[in-house]
Amino acid sequence: MRHLCWRNKVYDWNDWAATDTTLHLPTVLGHEVAATVTEVGSLVKQFKPGDRITVDPLIHCGHCYLCRKGYTNMCLEREIYGKQRGAFAEYAVLPERVICKLPDKVSFEEGAMLENLGVAVHAVEIEPHDPGDTAVVIGCGPIGIMAAQTLMASGVNVVMTDVNQSRLDMAAEISGADVVNVRQENPVERVKAMTDGRGADFVVEAAATQSALDQAFDLVRQVGTIVTIGTFNSPVSFNPFFKMTRREVKLVSTMGRTWETWRRMVQLVESDRLNLKPYLSHILPLEEYQKGFELVKAGEVMKVLLKP
Repeated sequence: MRHLCWRNKVYDWNDWAATDTTLHLPTVLGHEVAATVTEVGSLVKQFKPGDRITVDPLIHCGHCYLCRKGYTNMCLEREIYGKQRGAFAEYAVLPERVICKLPDKVSFEEGAMLENLGVAVHAVEIEPHDPGDTAVVIGCGPIGIMAAQTLMASGVNVVMTDVNQSRLDMAAEISGADVVNVRQENPVERVKAMTDGRGADFVVEAAATQSALDQAFDLVRQVGTIVTIGTFNSPVSFNPFFKMTRREVKLVSTMGRTWETWRRMVQLVESDRLNLKPYLSHILPLEEYQKGFELVKAGEVMKVLLKP
């Protein structure tokens, strides 16, 4: 099982493939995957043929300075599965250290979405928050909604914003969060009304635009935190003194997820605190990958699954 990711759409439809020096063409894309082990090497100890597994696409070395510190997502020698020898194929060879066994309760369809969930969980956990806090998630794509669900599972009050009403409707249905269409309502007024005028304790920026980042600074309270998980296609600008220093606002970036994140996110799904099934919009045979890309490009679906 392989899910199509927005990043795969990027490589298929714009010039990132030409400018990304880490992408060696031709290549097989695909990094959101769940599969069955068919064969193991002689040194493999934790897995056997027949095991149901998923994969962390950030292939870490396990021995560099940052890996030893626990930042496996920032490995100094990392490879990215899906830039080289990706999942859009019938078979793949991967090191044992990036394989995670799927619990019996977690389906292949859900397992292929754990990579996305890991991004959301890592972003939410990178800074502390408390039950009763107020958070805003900007951007109603799958990872944004998963971030909202993760926050709500911790007792945080969540508002989601977007400009796409169909995405907002899906976000409200999947997560149960309050939603605001920023073309129709001022989200700052809504959040300040919820917080006695303070603003949001925590803002997750998952839209990756200048306007979204500006909105994040307007929404966050003094001594609050903004976490960026969106993939920006172009530079953004702001004055750090006025936006951050004078208000002691933290701006935190995240990349992927650490290996420790996998354990916590699997627990969220296995314990039914977070439901991934509603994200699945379409299931297509692997041969119809082009149709899948077109569906993702149209922007009206959540997740498209390719099945061999």
